[in-house]
Amino acid sequence: MVGPSPLRRVVWVSGAVLAAGTIIALAFHGQRPDPSLVHFQPAGVMLSIAPDAVVEVVISRGQRRWRFERAKPNGWAATPGQPLDESLGTRLDTGLRFLHVSAPQRVLQPDEVAGISPSEFGLAPPRYSVSVRATGAPPFEIEFGALSSQGLAQYARVTGRSEVLLLPRFMGEQWESVMGAP
Repeated sequence: MVGPSPLRRVVWVSGAVLAAGTIIALAFHGQRPDPSLVHFQPAGVMLSIAPDAVVEVVISRGQRRWRFERAKPNGWAATPGQPLDESLGTRLDTGLRFLHVSAPQRVLQPDEVAGISPSEFGLAPPRYSVSVRATGAPPFEIEFGALSSQGLAQYARVTGRSEVLLLPRFMGEQWESVMGAP
């Protein structure tokens, strides 16, 4: 029986050394970005106002109004100055944060909804609206309409903009829970 030729051994050893050298070189010089350290960018519909800068929130449904003011340092107060239950203040803060960071599932451009009545989306009249006022920023108002056919999203429209938004359902649930609170 004849063993492997010396040339074949040299080729195998050279290949192994080359592979090991490549791995070592990549280990010392190669760098992959860590996907877990990607900088978060808010993508919500209320980007121009930071949630912590909000001084007043007014929720309207029909003729009914709920008005809340930022109370320093404890959170929120119902006007005229009555302190709120902590859970209600948390829901207001969560609703504002969702408006700031949560992206719409879909944005229907004006040409997509041309010829469709806003009432088809539950926006004429809206089911309820949320008005936000902050220092140093223009007021922000959003109208919430009907739920999507699956019930997982809700139609909405930002006052002053012509597109119709399809927002995740959890965004509207925060405001509805504030209206339903005692």
